[in-house]
Amino acid sequence: MKAGFSSFCFKPLLLEGSMDVPAMFRWIAEQGATHLEIATLTFTPKGRDSAWELTDEPELLAALVAGAQETGVEISGICIPADFTSEDADERAAQLARAKRAVDTCARLGARYFRHDVTEWARKEADYAEFEALFPRIAELSQALADHAAPLGVTTSVENHGFFMNGSERVLRLIAAVDRPNFGATIDVGNFLCVDEEALIGTRRLASAASFVHLKDFHVRRNAIGRGPGWLRTQFGQEICGSVIGYGDLPLVDIVAALRAAGYDGYVSLEFEGNEPVLFGCETGFRNMGRILAERFA
Repeated sequence: MKAGFSSFCFKPLLLEGSMDVPAMFRWIAEQGATHLEIATLTFTPKGRDSAWELTDEPELLAALVAGAQETGVEISGICIPADFTSEDADERAAQLARAKRAVDTCARLGARYFRHDVTEWARKEADYAEFEALFPRIAELSQALADHAAPLGVTTSVENHGFFMNGSERVLRLIAAVDRPNFGATIDVGNFLCVDEEALIGTRRLASAASFVHLKDFHVRRNAIGRGPGWLRTQFGQEICGSVIGYGDLPLVDIVAALRAAGYDGYVSLEFEGNEPVLFGCETGFRNMGRILAERFA
């Protein structure tokens, strides 16, 4: 498997100005990582998640290309927020067009993997009937995007992300409905917890459909008491907090074994969202991830 980072790890440092794009690439290369996955939320101004476009930022694009060329760190993929659920047909068409432009950018950067959301991260359906009503729209637009990406050699995917399109059953159902060879799953091994699915079970169910993997770790507590900054209440009342890989409660050795058993040998991006200092969390987590991927535990 190819070990690297998601750019989202470095968002706090980029926002505060203590790191810029060239420094991000240099630091990643110094860790021995082979790739960087570009999450556009790393750079998106607050409140513009489903409107901002990397395509409209030529200076940023140039910096990303230069960083990859100068360090040898490959740009492995792009992740964007998107919302395919609007009641307004024109708005849905605009979201699809925006996603297609992002796929074009992905191809121009030489990346072959593209992850898109299908609705806002925090959205929760009012009831199951709402999910059923919106599912055909989501499948239709996801299929159209995969069809646009195919001639460009790009594989599109949906991630088990947030609360709405999460859980292995929902992701598998969407993959079956889209029914395209270049549409799969970006498996985030920790995000299953948001909807209270066990991370190992969710990974096992989705592993054969994986096109990309995000590796992270969480502290998990069975009751939600409002523990403070960094803690998230799950759909059914647990609390989770991002941690350094290897410090949390996820069975990452077993999770990686499940991916390997399913034949996955692609890109793995570290995502760090913990309360520890960013570079400590990323460096220590990356070392631990390397041991897990190499099956070295001594």
